[in-house]
Amino acid sequence: MAAHPLPTIDPDRTEFGFARSVCACAVCTRSCRFIPGYLVPADLARLAQHLAPGEDLCAWSRGHLLASPGALVLRQGRVFRIPTLVPARREDAACRFLTSDSRCSIHAVAPFGCAFFDDHQTAAESDRRSQRGLQAVLAAWQNGDAYAQVWIMLAKAGLVAPPPEVCRARMRQADKPSLNEKGDV
Repeated sequence: MAAHPLPTIDPDRTEFGFARSVCACAVCTRSCRFIPGYLVPADLARLAQHLAPGEDLCAWSRGHLLASPGALVLRQGRVFRIPTLVPARREDAACRFLTSDSRCSIHAVAPFGCAFFDDHQTAAESDRRSQRGLQAVLAAWQNGDAYAQVWIMLAKAGLVAPPPEVCRARMRQADKPSLNEKGDV
């Protein structure tokens, strides 16, 4: 298998005051196989422009994104979801941008939910970043921005990702050694 070089990363890229993560180790890319990170509104145009300059945003989105039911959040004692856009999946459920040698083909412009998180962060830091990103997504929904319009279009077309909790459960299950590996036949 030939190794793919990672695209050059802009070391000055920030989002909501957070510096991007540059780690691409096997532990950090594990999520790419099960639960690709979500986009914030600023990601939508940036990704489309980088991958297909001049292509219609809706047409591009149909080939590259999915409508996710989104994260479960608690606000004022009420649990609800914030619907998010996520990268489309390959047949094996991995992110469509993950190469055969487990590299991100769009690493330089990766969505917020990928580029600003890694497995070396504390849970508190990840939660802080996620909360800020989800606030931006919620604002896009409240304003009826392109982000929300693209999500609705994808959902109506049946281009929907499994809920994040289902993806996390699959990842946990894959992380468990099989009975045969333990020697229990």
